Amino acid sequence: MAWGFISELPVGPDEYDRVNAEITEDPEGLILHTSSQKPDGKMRIVDVWESKEAYERFERETLMPAMERIGAQPPEGGPPPREEYEIHNMRGPAAR
Repeated sequence: MAWGFISELPVGPDEYDRVNAEITEDPEGLILHTSSQKPDGKMRIVDVWESKEAYERFERETLMPAMERIGAQPPEGGPPPREEYEIHNMRGPAAR
């Protein structure tokens, strides 16, 4: 069953874009990734993955090394909170 989350990152679009540029291929297990800038400048992420395990593997093997390459520090106190959920239904091209 697919799994997703919504999270707000304590970074602006410039730092987000630098990390994103380090990730040159879609990670295995990713169904959909979206980002948007909130009025307070933080980035909101809405992701859908084949499983929570697929996301955690991406975070460990790809995301954290990409952050290290650009000199970004992990957030103090660990990753930002995220609202996680099992996907009940998906429609549209990304769901295929």
